[in-house]
Amino acid sequence: MGNPASAPSGSVLFIGTATTLIRFGGFTILTDPNFLHRGDEVHLGYGLRSTRQTEPALGLDQLPQLDLIILSHFHEDHFDRLVQQRLARDIPIVTTPDAARALRALGFSQVRELTTWDTWNFRRDDLRLRITAVPAQHTPLRLMQPLLPRTMGSVLSFSQVQTEEQLLR
Repeated sequence: MGNPASAPSGSVLFIGTATTLIRFGGFTILTDPNFLHRGDEVHLGYGLRSTRQTEPALGLDQLPQLDLIILSHFHEDHFDRLVQQRLARDIPIVTTPDAARALRALGFSQVRELTTWDTWNFRRDDLRLRITAVPAQHTPLRLMQPLLPRTMGSVLSFSQVQTEEQLLR
């Protein structure tokens, strides 16, 4: 194990539901953006609705500049109508193939679709974030599974890319 004093620092802020703001390794990442307010209803498909029970810890307008979004699946409780209206259309979004189609139809242009065990590398300068899609299950209720979209879990790996000069030292 390396020196703890030299370990990179970061933060994770739970905003609510599945929405989390991750700042680590030089990147700012948002997961499953839902900024609806307590009492707001969301449509889940097949006539199903859900009501938000809590306020988000942070408002959509309070977010820092984001590098990318990771979306586990496309439901309004994970990518709400406020986000659909106000999010920049060119922000990178990593998600499932089904969600990618829906996002492209809404005008989002930087959508990366991953199937299970696929990886995608996001690089900025000498920093790299590798996202690997892993199996996920929307519900343990087998009867409900055919009615719900496929979901994606994610493993994030952060690294610094070494230049040829650094490797030769």
